[in-house]
Amino acid sequence: MSIIKECIRTVGRGSRGRGPLTQEQARLVMEQYVEGKIDDDQVAMLLMLIRVRDETAEEIAGFVEALKPKNHQVQADFDWPLYAGKRVGQTSGKPWHLLAASILAENGVKVLLHGDLDKESERIHARDCLSSLNITKADDIEHAGQMLAQQNIAYLPLSHVSPLAKRMLDWKHRYGLRTPINTVIRALNPANAPYGMRGSFHPGFQELHAQIEHLLVRHAGSEHEYKRMLSFKGQSGETEFNPKVSQTVWWVEGDSVHSTYIEETMQDREVPKYCPFETPQEEWQLMANTVVATLAAALFTMSGDYSLSVSKAESYWSAYCRNTYMTDLSQPLKTC
Repeated sequence: MSIIKECIRTVGRGSRGRGPLTQEQARLVMEQYVEGKIDDDQVAMLLMLIRVRDETAEEIAGFVEALKPKNHQVQADFDWPLYAGKRVGQTSGKPWHLLAASILAENGVKVLLHGDLDKESERIHARDCLSSLNITKADDIEHAGQMLAQQNIAYLPLSHVSPLAKRMLDWKHRYGLRTPINTVIRALNPANAPYGMRGSFHPGFQELHAQIEHLLVRHAGSEHEYKRMLSFKGQSGETEFNPKVSQTVWWVEGDSVHSTYIEETMQDREVPKYCPFETPQEEWQLMANTVVATLAAALFTMSGDYSLSVSKAESYWSAYCRNTYMTDLSQPLKTC
């Protein structure tokens, strides 16, 4: 029996007979799809059946292994997936995570952003706002590497990371249902960065993302030497830390999954002279707290010390606010 038929039978039997794919099955079936040996409709059926039952860490890890870019020598310190976007007209605000990523890059960390622009979504996506912070949208992964070397930050569209993953992601418009590919793309880590964050929305997915990274580390051994990956409930599901909520965050370090509880962090903070996203004045405190909280999460990912990371994030933010007073505002700002 072919691998695709075997996998469909495994997940598609009746409630008593069906079960999840193993990591090996998921990797093999997706590898055959990448090689053109399996048709779109077969993979779409498989993904929809998995989605109805809820994906497992083993299934996602196997899909990631098959779709992950290979043989690319791109040097990045930090992997930052941005796929959810932020809801328009609600209290989630502008894409302040981009400002946090830009500040992190200004302080010497090479940050690879990757994401997708869903034109049918009523959300503001990171790709809409790159010009606000002069972040380059890379033409391909090699171009992203050049931008990382020059500017410490670059944005790589999913279509350049994995065209097949982009095609599968867009099936939600054909079938009206999200597939497990939404989970897969957050874990692709195209530059094999040693650190990174994963934001998600639905309960349980925060731990799921940590379990996925754990399986990837265990399967790949020395070839996949992640130092730490952090997973949390992001604002609107985006990889942006919400300072208004207390939550459990999960991370993978070495060959272990860890978790800790972080209290909400809203407080009165210093604000800059202007906002590159034209954030309304009444949201500036939320903006400031969001940037600091997101920076603290990123720095915690790299250091493992949350108290120290908060202090460092606050100092980075204060420096950014001071620098806006010295910036030449004679030129009109680019806004999203």
